[in-house]
Amino acid sequence: MTRLRGVVAAAVLAGLLGSAFAAAPATAAPSNPLTPRLSAPDGKCVVDDDDPQATVESLQHRCTSRQILDLFAKAPVGDAPSGRKAIALLPAFQVGGRLLPYGAARTMTTLQNKLGDTLTFTDGPGGAPWAYKDYIWGRDAGGPLTSGLSRLDRKPVWTADFSRDFAGMPISIHEYRQLTEGVWIGRDIGGGSSTSSRPTGGAIALS
Repeated sequence: MTRLRGVVAAAVLAGLLGSAFAAAPATAAPSNPLTPRLSAPDGKCVVDDDDPQATVESLQHRCTSRQILDLFAKAPVGDAPSGRKAIALLPAFQVGGRLLPYGAARTMTTLQNKLGDTLTFTDGPGGAPWAYKDYIWGRDAGGPLTSGLSRLDRKPVWTADFSRDFAGMPISIHEYRQLTEGVWIGRDIGGGSSTSSRPTGGAIALS
């Protein structure tokens, strides 16, 4: 059953990615369903050490895609996330290292967020630190939470590998850094352990 759920999730993700590729060109027609007439973010990207909700709302609605990626790049590794965390997919998505238009990224992440809105960090098999995705149909197989180096910049991150959800394929591998005391910022990209300067994947916030 877990593998079946993973296959379903993979199919949904593949469909979203396919739509994203179609929407990627900057000259896409206004009628494209993945490029709605949304106002561009104002770029007033606020990180409030005392207000996690304000920080996440800013990441979702005010920060530009580039600002989001820069915040991840500059954040310290901090503490590992623990317990149940709300997950917000952020409007920043790269395809082969190239950022999608903001409207396309925002619409795609909004659709993906409907599949589940929390992650649970707890003990897994053998008592090892583990991360689970809480989908609308139930909890996934999850993956180990480990410390290591980012595949993007070789700086320290916390990593959760969700390959078990996709028949062992490295489709979804999270990297987390602690942005504030109550907020983690992360990337969700596949591709195994090798460093990639041209990643395909999105950005996330945990709170």
